[in-house]
Amino acid sequence: MSRFASLAIASTVFTVCTAGMAATPASADTASLDTLHCPTGTSKTTYDPPISRTEVDTTRTIDQKYTGCVGTGAAAGVTSGTHKDSNVTRRSCLQLGSEGDVSWEIKWNNGKTSKVSAHRVSNLVGAVFTNTFTGKITDGLLAGHGFVETMTALSPEITECTLNGGTVSELNADHTLNVI
Repeated sequence: MSRFASLAIASTVFTVCTAGMAATPASADTASLDTLHCPTGTSKTTYDPPISRTEVDTTRTIDQKYTGCVGTGAAAGVTSGTHKDSNVTRRSCLQLGSEGDVSWEIKWNNGKTSKVSAHRVSNLVGAVFTNTFTGKITDGLLAGHGFVETMTALSPEITECTLNGGTVSELNADHTLNVI
């Protein structure tokens, strides 16, 4: 093989290798631009029949709104979203301060959806009930991204239920969602 042919092959291999290397950081930079922050969400959860200290089968209905959203990259133009669900569950107010794995789907204002899976940790301190969801978007808009969602509710009804045997029929909360 001639010296010229060897140099041409080496040059081609170098060009192909460096072109592939240059493309990787550009892709990573693009993915890092996909963010979403929804600071002013709210939710209303109802229990029918109301829950008490004794476990009952109850229909739990969740109506959640993600608002004030600001997105970048693939989430540009997302300003709001919703999550609605209804199921029959066996609950008591004593179980509200617990943890577990959950999943749900969010419908965004741009017509796209995100399926999420998270670990939930709930706490009740005084009359303040909190949930922290830490997880990943498993499908749809921003799939593969992690997220943290916090829910905070002032709920003297939960405190009354856990301490004195009252009931909880409704829970209203504020939410913040950060997709990273």
